[in-house]
Amino acid sequence: MNINMSLVCNDCNTVTNCRIGMSNRRIQPLRFVCEECLSPIDINVNIGQGITIEGANQIETKGPFDSETAFVDLHLDFPVSFGKYVMGMTPFMMASQRCGHENMQIHAFRVNTMNEISERAPEIKKIIKLYRNDKEKLYRKRILSFLEADINCKKKIDQNYALYHLLERCFSPFNEPTKNLETVEGYTQKIIWFAENKRTEFEKLLVELVDSGFLKNLQDDCLQLYPKILDFELILRPALFLDFDNTYENSRMAYRVSSHDFEEIKDLYKDISEVLSRQLVLIAAVNNLEKRGDHNSFAPIGNMKAPTSLNQYADVAFGQKLDLLDAPWHSISKEVADNQLRNSIAHFKAEYDDVSQKLTYFPRREGIKQEKSEEMYFLDFSRKILLAYREMHKLNHLIKCLLVFYFLYVKPE
Repeated sequence: MNINMSLVCNDCNTVTNCRIGMSNRRIQPLRFVCEECLSPIDINVNIGQGITIEGANQIETKGPFDSETAFVDLHLDFPVSFGKYVMGMTPFMMASQRCGHENMQIHAFRVNTMNEISERAPEIKKIIKLYRNDKEKLYRKRILSFLEADINCKKKIDQNYALYHLLERCFSPFNEPTKNLETVEGYTQKIIWFAENKRTEFEKLLVELVDSGFLKNLQDDCLQLYPKILDFELILRPALFLDFDNTYENSRMAYRVSSHDFEEIKDLYKDISEVLSRQLVLIAAVNNLEKRGDHNSFAPIGNMKAPTSLNQYADVAFGQKLDLLDAPWHSISKEVADNQLRNSIAHFKAEYDDVSQKLTYFPRREGIKQEKSEEMYFLDFSRKILLAYREMHKLNHLIKCLLVFYFLYVKPE
């Protein structure tokens, strides 16, 4: 279903024709920016209760839309193109042409699951908070009720199991289920190998990670991100669609994201990058133990001075951490670990154009000048957030696997 409407901006009286492709989400907050005065115009669709508009007034719609009046396509569930109005080429039709019927069905299933999860977001956040704050009695009650499961959940290992069951169920639309399963199986096989071949050294690593508080604190860092993903699930819907849109990378056409803007979510990428930087410590520890029999033993790489311990490696800057790993067993692409983008956002060296949805950032040190810039669209930035989240989530399962081994064999309850 699509709704056509004409809106006149409250600030400058510019008229914009708008075609809205309807999602199945009960509440659909949509936004675009007036191209004349840059004022935000919000369209809030509440199924069963109607539509409210802020920043503009609706006027009589004359159809079909003409080619002279400003025009926007809007849809929550996938990116839509900037451009002129074409009758019949609705957001859904254009998306179907780019990814095919079967993939559209998969995408629809994921966003419908997200619709259900968004309705229970407060409950999910509460359970995660109870776990993080060691409120075991209330945590057990809430999570078992949510999962409708019969788990003892009195031991740490069972509470840990229930937690990750919740995360997989509630965040499955954002994940890559098959790859997650493969990744966890890989972690398990790695741990079994250590248990059979380097048991003493492996247990020494686990004791250091647990006794120092690092593993628990790192898990807590991860858990603080999941509620934020729920808060910004709307921006990830179009990014999820790119899993199936094979034409996007080769297309010169920019695509619009229909809600939120850069200022609202820029810190999310920075926060996930910070956690990924700390998770690299685990990758380095396992890498060192496997190759050199000591989790503190780093190999010199090129002209870089190798850290003398895992503790020293933890303090290395994010961008350099990747460079200090010698052919690691688990790799993170620099596309995901984009330290230049992260630093630009963190140090206010990024500019965002609300109309074009283009992000311009300045990753290099240039003194008082800012001349050498990089560019991406909001959709690309959203995609980076999604890919960084997925990497964080996979490595969170490594935390789970290490804790399971610790609770079972190193310090049984």
